[in-house]
Amino acid sequence: MEDLARIVTIEEFEEEYRAGAGVILPSSAPPKEASRDNIRRAADGIGDFNPLWRDEDYAAKSRFGQITAMPSFVYSASLGVGAAINGAIAPSRIEGFAMNYAGGELEILRPIWLGDKIFVQEQVGPVIRKESRRIGPFCICTGLVSYHNQRKELVATKRTLMARYRILEGGEGAIAYDRDNKTDVPQESPDPLVWERERRGSETRYWEDVAEGEEMPTLMKGTYTVNELYLFTFGVLDTRRSTRAALGGRIESHGRFDADYAKKRRSMPGQFDFGPQRVCWLIQMATDWMGDDGTLKKIVTQVRHPNIVGDTNTIYGNVARKYVRDGEHLVDLDVRNENQSGTASAFARATVALPSRG
Repeated sequence: MEDLARIVTIEEFEEEYRAGAGVILPSSAPPKEASRDNIRRAADGIGDFNPLWRDEDYAAKSRFGQITAMPSFVYSASLGVGAAINGAIAPSRIEGFAMNYAGGELEILRPIWLGDKIFVQEQVGPVIRKESRRIGPFCICTGLVSYHNQRKELVATKRTLMARYRILEGGEGAIAYDRDNKTDVPQESPDPLVWERERRGSETRYWEDVAEGEEMPTLMKGTYTVNELYLFTFGVLDTRRSTRAALGGRIESHGRFDADYAKKRRSMPGQFDFGPQRVCWLIQMATDWMGDDGTLKKIVTQVRHPNIVGDTNTIYGNVARKYVRDGEHLVDLDVRNENQSGTASAFARATVALPSRG
């Protein structure tokens, strides 16, 4: 008989999560089709208006010959967080725990072509115990995610990290981080910024022309609004609804959109984003820089602080390293998302392959 005892301590959670390591989670979700509309909606939700993903005439002149999905489209197929949130534990057993998306590693193995259907599989990975001054004892839980197309080709793999910890002060506490305005970055609506963004585009960036240490063009994301949260939710994540089992008996009519829920259930100081939203911004920073002839190979991310409605976000980056490996001309990019205080709330190292003149 299934054990339905409630899990109320971090020790119990760690033990139960570890017991499920290796389990492949069942999935009833249909595959996500990379249709023109789905690609466009996902790009809208991210704020990535690269014509390579959305303009048929422009894409026809590229090396792909047609529209392809951006690498971050895998997050539209699935955020890939299920295994890292609860492992193989029934959600109804977990009581009084918050969760934070902590980042992970995404490896892109092949393009997502127009019309591809993306299937997702999640497997429970390892768990480690840590301690934090802000949230006390917590577990870093790992989900192992694979994305396949209808041809059974492996498109991408992802290692997802989630922090699980007891709700702070019984729902009266919230994660503290620096939100004071200490920079000269203005508060600004995100909408005009997506139209004004300049990117490398069809002008080939050659590996030989890249210098270690050079700065990347800044990506302005503006001031985070509830509208930005909704755009990501319904553009990237679609309109899926939670089953009764997934809710675990909790009533969540507003979720992260509701400030009261955010504090009592998630220990957040206000309405907050999905961590993968900022990861998608970091991916955009890399794809904008590399241009149409570059290839994103891998991105390793860390999400360290919340992004709350009212925070102003700017992406910075630089070339960390260039090298040749297995015949590929590679560049490592260090990119980070800073808020209005200058605090890096999320950062990553992205590896891209560039064409060579030689």
